[in-house]
Amino acid sequence: MRTDTTRNMDSQELVDIDGYRRIVKHSTELRRYQTALFWAEKVTVLSNDDPRDVYWEAQCMFLLREYHRAVHIIRSRQLEKKNLLCYYLAAECMTEAKEYQEALNILNSVDCEMLGLSTGTRDDSRDDVETSTVYEEPNRNEILASVYFLKGKVLEAMDNRILAMDCYVQALHKSVYCTEALDALVQHEMLMPWEEKELMQHIPMTQQCTEAERKVLKCLYESKLKKYYDSIVPHSSAEQTPIMSGNSNFWHELKEKMKNTKNAETSKLSTSSSFAQGQDQQIMSPAKKILEDLKNTPSYLIHTSLTKASLLGSTGASGGSTTLGETGLTNNSTRKETPFRINRPPTSASSYTIPFSQCMDKLETSIDLVIAQAERLFYDCEYKLCIKMLDAILKRDPYHKRSLTVQIGCLMELRDFNRLFYVAHKLVDFYPDDAISWYAVGCYYDLIGKSDPARRYLSKATTLDRLFGPAWLAYGHSFAKENEHDQAMAAYFKATQLMRGCHLPLLYIGVECGLTKNPEMAEKFFNQAMAIAPLDVYVLAELAVIKFEYEQYENAEEVLRQTLDMVRIMAKQNNEQLSTRWEPLLNNLGHCCRKNKKYEEALEFHRWALSLKPLSAATYTAIGFVQALMGQLYEAVDSFHKSLSLKRDDVFTTTFLKYVIEDLAEEQSLPFYTIDGAEEEQDGNKKTTEDGQDDEVMITSMDKSSDAGPNSAAVSVTGGATENVPLLRVKLRFDECDSNASALSDTSADDMSMDI
Repeated sequence: MRTDTTRNMDSQELVDIDGYRRIVKHSTELRRYQTALFWAEKVTVLSNDDPRDVYWEAQCMFLLREYHRAVHIIRSRQLEKKNLLCYYLAAECMTEAKEYQEALNILNSVDCEMLGLSTGTRDDSRDDVETSTVYEEPNRNEILASVYFLKGKVLEAMDNRILAMDCYVQALHKSVYCTEALDALVQHEMLMPWEEKELMQHIPMTQQCTEAERKVLKCLYESKLKKYYDSIVPHSSAEQTPIMSGNSNFWHELKEKMKNTKNAETSKLSTSSSFAQGQDQQIMSPAKKILEDLKNTPSYLIHTSLTKASLLGSTGASGGSTTLGETGLTNNSTRKETPFRINRPPTSASSYTIPFSQCMDKLETSIDLVIAQAERLFYDCEYKLCIKMLDAILKRDPYHKRSLTVQIGCLMELRDFNRLFYVAHKLVDFYPDDAISWYAVGCYYDLIGKSDPARRYLSKATTLDRLFGPAWLAYGHSFAKENEHDQAMAAYFKATQLMRGCHLPLLYIGVECGLTKNPEMAEKFFNQAMAIAPLDVYVLAELAVIKFEYEQYENAEEVLRQTLDMVRIMAKQNNEQLSTRWEPLLNNLGHCCRKNKKYEEALEFHRWALSLKPLSAATYTAIGFVQALMGQLYEAVDSFHKSLSLKRDDVFTTTFLKYVIEDLAEEQSLPFYTIDGAEEEQDGNKKTTEDGQDDEVMITSMDKSSDAGPNSAAVSVTGGATENVPLLRVKLRFDECDSNASALSDTSADDMSMDI
């Protein structure tokens, strides 16, 4: 028999709470967050603080950027210790509020593997099935991956990059589709090239994807990896340093130095035997400090993170689990089971499917794969082809940040300041709070030669996003152009801390050490850079400059020849000629050949460089220098005059032009003979003015000296026999100037260093 209360409930109208939940969900999807929050609060009251309803109410506050209010809603019911979604949302709110320590406290307060999705205060008289039909239950592993990614993000913001890398690796193991974790590892340059490859080999794609999905995912993820590592030379293993053909003992010595540099965390850096023992006190303190910091930085082992992540997944199926604490591994047998293998439902016949080959063909036009090709062209210095590909990408997505970063670099290399101004102006208008906008503005001012505003805007970019590595590099370049070496190295050192897997900051620090006459320290930094990017052409070119400074001319020439071969191979693969970018490389090779007495080859390389950059005063001077050493004095005078027409105030060119003219004047004072003495006397009587005689003698002497060869200037005939008269004075004078490089600085590190 039914009671009166039951009869009264039947006679009253019922309120559908799920209807309000749908309003919350639809309003959120339509970005009407205030409406969603209004009804979410009512649903929370009506459902007696159901954890899922509290989560959606707090999420509406999060979307309205009311972070502390959202955390209070969760903490007032202690759901951050009971419900996985509320635990994750509370930590994310503190992260967005930039209260990183509080966010880390929430993340470390409980073990996320133990938390459930619906544990907490709720109306036990209701079945939760209807609630799940409105709020779809997310995959538990996806939530755990988000938690680990968030923890890595917090640790990275707190400069604890070692633990941050570990959390990102675990996020990828929980869900191989967590692309934010991979982007953090790759774009923030956290991993070395061989560590990236090892990560790709060990993330559990097979357990979480079908075979076709695994192939697609592998193709997409590998396109994100470093481009300069494999584009130069393939590697058979992570620890093997590739050696080009035609190597010698120098290359084996270089390989050993690179190997010692890789183990710099556990052993002291090796010192080259060619350096003097008493030079340690002369090493500048900033560079020494940077090397010491690099040596004392705790090493990150990818094997450790992969092992921990595997344990987290494999032990879940047996009822126990292993969690990563800040001090190491701890066992916990009370966790809920988290199977490592995700069994996805089979694809239904009605779903939209396409064959794998057709899928890959369509993905070739994906922006991520196209920008990967553009980045490879950028690292190969094919800037014109790269900018064309970027134009096609930005036509589809004008504000794709990854493409814009590469575009800014290309425009800087091409010195297209008009277009760079347009790009920077557009970014500042639409994204005034984004670091890339002010990075573009700073690059523009740096390109037009205004250092002060360039530094100001680049500093603003690093303030908005302190993890934005390109801004730190450009900030260092702005100081380097003004010869402020200490400030430049400080900026590069900061970039080194933020870009562990990138060799460019180390390369630039080495260049600065070379410019400050610190070749020993420069070589150490170049070895550090080559440990990350073996046989990178820019590092090798700068290493050759240091070898030149140490008067190791044969080694310097060998390094430059191998570098030129690599550059030509890259150009041939792209069906392109050598670009003007490599003009300093050819000139440097010419200088080395000159030092090794290979004058013909030196002239060949200098003329090759002149074909790439015809209006180069330095190249004309180098050609004239070699011609003078070969005894081709008239040709040397002509080359020096061409150089001075382009750069009038060059001291080196003016000095040597004076020497050559003096030697030519002394050469004219020698007696002039021909085979027929009567003819000579008859020709001499024909001269009516002194100027005319001088002109004729000069022309004749030029013709005869060109026939005599580089070591003779005139031919003396006595009794029908010829005798070569060597220009000893000219030869000795140039030898003296050639050996005294400090007096005239014909090939200093500043002149030879490539403009990177």
